[in-house]
Amino acid sequence: MSARRLATMAVAGALLGACAPIPRPAVLDELEHVRAGAVAAESKRYAPGAFARAEKLRGEALAALDKKDRSGAQILGEHSIAAHAYAHALSRVARAEAAETEAKAQSSTGEASLAGLEAEQARVAAEVDALDMRIKVARDAQPVVPSGKADADREKARLAAARSLALQARLLCGAARLLIAPAEPASAQPATAQPTSAQPAGAQPATTQPTAAQPAGAQPATTQPTAVQPATTQPASADLVAQLDAATAAIRKLDAELAESGSARAIPAPIDQASRARAGCLAALTAARRAATPVTRAPGAGDALLAELSAAGTWSPVRDDRGIVVTLRGLFAGNALTKAGEARLRDLARVAAAHPSFPVAVVVHTDRDISSREEPAWSARADAVVRALGPAPGASAAGASPATQPIAPFIAGSAAPVVDPGGTERARNARVEVVFVTPETL
Repeated sequence: MSARRLATMAVAGALLGACAPIPRPAVLDELEHVRAGAVAAESKRYAPGAFARAEKLRGEALAALDKKDRSGAQILGEHSIAAHAYAHALSRVARAEAAETEAKAQSSTGEASLAGLEAEQARVAAEVDALDMRIKVARDAQPVVPSGKADADREKARLAAARSLALQARLLCGAARLLIAPAEPASAQPATAQPTSAQPAGAQPATTQPTAAQPAGAQPATTQPTAVQPATTQPASADLVAQLDAATAAIRKLDAELAESGSARAIPAPIDQASRARAGCLAALTAARRAATPVTRAPGAGDALLAELSAAGTWSPVRDDRGIVVTLRGLFAGNALTKAGEARLRDLARVAAAHPSFPVAVVVHTDRDISSREEPAWSARADAVVRALGPAPGASAAGASPATQPIAPFIAGSAAPVVDPGGTERARNARVEVVFVTPETL
């Protein structure tokens, strides 16, 4: 080959080499891979400003490549990758903040839902308690299946049970009377009559006729008018008064039957009538509570008082159909209160003053049958307890308001023993029950 031809080929090769395109930097391929991934999509959603800056750097890198500036394209591409990494970091922070906000919103919603459920649970629990009481009243009020004839020993047991039921009926009707507050309130609440030795326990003396303002089976009281505070509640409806009067009439009829059953004649014990009388008094007490229970809130006054007395650790309170019961023993030396007994009653008086919506019934139980000659002494004991539970002497003079809830004495006799009346511990049957009559449904 001639030298001239070789020179021509060399010049042509040089020209071809000068026209070849500049190779694309590898960093731009990496940049395309980064911006096509899920990280870039997340950055675009949560950090759009940082993502836009990274895209701007990418555009500048491509523009530098078009201008044959390979080094500039390389540098701008690396800046764009770094900007995408920064945008990703900002997006993670933004996503975490969004998750925190959502969690707080869900927590607030959950707390509101929990509060609503707790309120609903309290309402349902109150309704369940009310339904339980209604079921109990309905069960007691169901027609009693006749008991039929029985042998002498069983009739004796039935007679004792009937006397106990009669006493319970009398105390339930007395509690209802304290809540219903007749239109003509008495200045003093009479004490329940104690049967004499010639009468069966729990029987009504034949010469005593209870008035509308007296508890069932009541005898004219020997208490002073100041011993009991007049009721301040509004007069009850005529229906409630009529229901209570009907229950009281049933007790008077039962007392007559008990007196006849305790005679020498072989007459069956009125156990069925006693059950009906107790059910009637419990129904009257429940009706009075329902009429006084507010519908805007769940009942709970009785629970609060029971918890307060239990927390004191010295009363051992219990709940029965009448309300909250505190049983006291050893209050008397003869017919007078001991100093320790008076101090305990004053402590209870402060509790009563703190809960003025609860009428108070003072029920005196004996450990044996008492005669008519002993009745004034036991009535005097009941009056002493009532006075100790009433307002402190001089309270009005000092400007303090006297107690507003009624306090009524009842002489229960020996019809409701807690231990064997013939056993060695029969003295425990002598006791005083201070009953805070629950004013609303349980």
